[in-house]
Amino acid sequence: MIIRDATNPGTATLSIDTAEDALRLARIYLAAIERRDVEAATRCLASDAVLTFPGGIRRKGAAGIASGSASRYRRIGKVVEAWEVYGEPGAFVVYCRGTLHGEWLDGAPFTGIRFVDRFEIDARAIRRQDVWNDAGEHRLARRAVQDAMSEVVSEVGHHVGGAPRSLD
Repeated sequence: MIIRDATNPGTATLSIDTAEDALRLARIYLAAIERRDVEAATRCLASDAVLTFPGGIRRKGAAGIASGSASRYRRIGKVVEAWEVYGEPGAFVVYCRGTLHGEWLDGAPFTGIRFVDRFEIDARAIRRQDVWNDAGEHRLARRAVQDAMSEVVSEVGHHVGGAPRSLD
């Protein structure tokens, strides 16, 4: 998968020749993204890679992914249930699916959020990543519960009301 230039030992280029190479590249990339290792993840991406997330949100490179993730999660990880690779040298498609786990910005843990990642990989790098997950639905459900709890607390406070009284 890695080809070193004998005339310039400090350089290396990727050559994605097999389905196993494509799968390995996708795994290396996702591990780097999970660690928020922008430099390592960037090495896996074509310079003009198209990275599309739920809601059609486009991120610019690995740095864009890391900053987008940091604005929603303290940490996030994946439990991969399956990998699928299709294609031929120069045109592989890799699917990764499973569940997300981690911690929201407010410190609340989450687990079991479904995801699918789809990668288009050419002979040298990841050219496209499309991400689908249910995180938005989970955030909306959490917000609905928080709003309902606020209403209950407000309603109870309204009915109790008045200044504190002495029981003497």
